[in-house]
Amino acid sequence: MKIWIMVLCSIAVVILAGCTLEDTSQNTKDSNLEKVEVISVMDGDTIKVKDKGEIKKVRYLLVDAPEMYHKTLGEQPFGREAQARNREILNHAKNVTLEFDVGDKEDKYGRLLAYVYADGKSVQEQLIREGLVRVGYIYEPNTKHVNEYKEIQEKAESEKKGIWQYDGYVTDRGFVKAAVKNWRPGEDSTKGISTNTSSTTKQSQKDHTNTQPGAACNIKGNINDKGKKIYHLPGMNNYDAVKAEKVFCTEEEAQKAGFIKAAG
Repeated sequence: MKIWIMVLCSIAVVILAGCTLEDTSQNTKDSNLEKVEVISVMDGDTIKVKDKGEIKKVRYLLVDAPEMYHKTLGEQPFGREAQARNREILNHAKNVTLEFDVGDKEDKYGRLLAYVYADGKSVQEQLIREGLVRVGYIYEPNTKHVNEYKEIQEKAESEKKGIWQYDGYVTDRGFVKAAVKNWRPGEDSTKGISTNTSSTTKQSQKDHTNTQPGAACNIKGNINDKGKKIYHLPGMNNYDAVKAEKVFCTEEEAQKAGFIKAAG
């Protein structure tokens, strides 16, 4: 009888130990997740969030979006669409979560490096799937989701979605604006012509920005590192250099959103 009791106790200890290990594993996984508040969307792969009371920039891991405000490159085709779609996804999310990989959590610029989720769905995957960003900036050991991302990208490329509709536009080092002719900053990126082929596949794409040429929504809202919200009107000093993290159609709309008018 004593032997059976000892056997049962041993089994119970093993079971409890297994449960403890499983719980520890789950807690370790959860420790890499942080719920944040999105303050603004800067472009297709960068956002500002409030994390533990501090405003931080977040650079999306393993993806690269066309530029919107680069000092040298300027705006690139699909930069505007990537920014608008990124903003749309996050604005409609009730919960936004960051997942960190096993490597550095910040880059040399102090930006958080993370996988971003909107209501549990990967924002990176959605942007790759729609052909608005490429898989890039792959640096070990922050490569947890690279295989999934590449698989999704292959499908987007084969279907010539977004950035993939122009031959030679997407490279391993970024984007080549010269591969797209008859396109100007601010215009619909699907209306260009590939310089590498006699014709290109045209693809209708929903306008998420509502800021097509001729539209009146040209008031730029910007949020500085201290969280101050400022809006800029066309004709103001440095208007062209301002990064539009939010766009408004009227001053009243900007003010209702908590923005104040810039000086000058």
